[in-house]
Amino acid sequence: MYLNEQPKNLIYIILISIICSSCDLKTTEQYYNLAYELEEKGKYTEAISYLDKAIAKKPDFKPALLNRGADKSVLKNYSGAIEDYKQILKYDSDNTIALMNIGNNYKRLKDYKSSLEFYNKALKTKGAIKSDSIYLVINFPNKKEAESDYYVRKHEIKFERGISYVYLKSYELAIKDLKQAIKYDYELPNALNWIGEAYYHLNDTINARKFLVEASKYGIIEAKELLNKIERKE
Repeated sequence: MYLNEQPKNLIYIILISIICSSCDLKTTEQYYNLAYELEEKGKYTEAISYLDKAIAKKPDFKPALLNRGADKSVLKNYSGAIEDYKQILKYDSDNTIALMNIGNNYKRLKDYKSSLEFYNKALKTKGAIKSDSIYLVINFPNKKEAESDYYVRKHEIKFERGISYVYLKSYELAIKDLKQAIKYDYELPNALNWIGEAYYHLNDTINARKFLVEASKYGIIEAKELLNKIERKE
């Protein structure tokens, strides 16, 4: 009798092992946390595989979609990043940071008109907060995400939009946006450089030199090169 029961017990153990191994026991949050640990180490491809699993379990989990979009951007999969951010918009149509990031990735794809479309949309959302405003971040227990996670200050969006305006040769609009970044000391060296370039294309060498000189003090190579170009012309 015992000899007959032993194979049966072994079969049960094997079947249970197969069933357990095929079960996905990790939660969405656990997959997200595993991905985050890999992102901290710069392992973006591996992180995406965990975020895929998190999103498969919960398609509207914005933190995972946001991070996967960012990881794809780092890996220069800009179209894939746009798809992830647009997935957020299906559940949260006025998500400020998703709209801005779509604009950023269209800009990387050199589709500057589309980038402007999404920057403009981002600036109209309630999550586009005033540059000098103060907001409270309240962390509730067991709440993985808060609306404040998606706030963006307006001058940050305008900085990105200003660069697109330069590429589209709308130099006056570019200068107006980029000066907002300077006002709040955001991306200061780059903002100075882009304004100098805009003035250069407007044939305003006095203002071009003024901003390029300031940018060059921060070691911006493009500013130094454009200054040399101005000097050669004169």
